[in-house]
Amino acid sequence: MDLRITNTGPFRVAHLAGELSASDAEEMIETLADSAFEPGARLAIDLSQLQSLDSNGLSALIHLVTRSRMNRGRVILVAPAAFVKSIFSVTRLDAWFDLCDTLEEAERQLAQS
Repeated sequence: MDLRITNTGPFRVAHLAGELSASDAEEMIETLADSAFEPGARLAIDLSQLQSLDSNGLSALIHLVTRSRMNRGRVILVAPAAFVKSIFSVTRLDAWFDLCDTLEEAERQLAQS
């Protein structure tokens, strides 16, 4: 997994690429903890280059979103690749996650929250 973080105004964007698996899940959580777990934090996670994820990767995304919501923050998942989107659909997490088709759409939503 490749992870790159950029700042876009008052929030951050995490760009994930490659595969999010058990060996990367904990590292992703640790790397994004400051961006997601601070009270009122706002984070967009760009999944457009994420080719696959396993159950541990999915669990890590759920953990990030849950902890953020507990602290009145918001995490939006952006443009999941087809395989990742199918996992969200099969698990019905597409209704639970905040999903946006584009980074611009996510930026607008985060700016309003």
